[in-house]
Amino acid sequence: MAASAQLFERWAATYDQSLIATLADPVHAAVLTAAHHHLPRPRHLLDLGCGTGRLLHKAADRFPTARLIGMDAAHAMLTVARRTTPSEGSPAMVRARAEQLPFPDASLDLITATLTCRHWRGVRAGLAEITRVLTADGLFVYADVHPPAPRRRWWRRSERGGRHLLGQTTGLQVIEDRPIAGCGPLLPCRLLVTCRS
Repeated sequence: MAASAQLFERWAATYDQSLIATLADPVHAAVLTAAHHHLPRPRHLLDLGCGTGRLLHKAADRFPTARLIGMDAAHAMLTVARRTTPSEGSPAMVRARAEQLPFPDASLDLITATLTCRHWRGVRAGLAEITRVLTADGLFVYADVHPPAPRRRWWRRSERGGRHLLGQTTGLQVIEDRPIAGCGPLLPCRLLVTCRS
């Protein structure tokens, strides 16, 4: 198990009371607003690195007809997410990593990920898997600290920056790229909305 997954296994019971969980709320709101703007009625929503399910709880109100799926590498996080999610229409919870998504090709039309890239074993492998499982009209909405050390080169606005990598190595193209307001200096986040190219 990767070190970051072990950390979240230990942190799960108190994660929702932490500062980082509170700081993530405006990031989740921005991701869901952007997703709703571009795809108002998704059939599915997969939240990669769902943690304790905070984004999924908000998504249930915004996308009442979507099948919600939470995925995380930490079993303890998924346990908390199951316990804190209302039983009616509760999201499916899947233990897996971004680099090996357990879903068929072209099966999901909305995938979200917030503040998770640094915990992936391989960014390119994760993005390739996301591209594989997205439907032709699907969206991947991603937000993370900008620049998210230690992956500064992936985000840098240059020929080898985020747009170049997404467009050239993963089959995704950026349709929205902006900073997220309200995160403050502790969490200067950026939002990318992407679709299959």
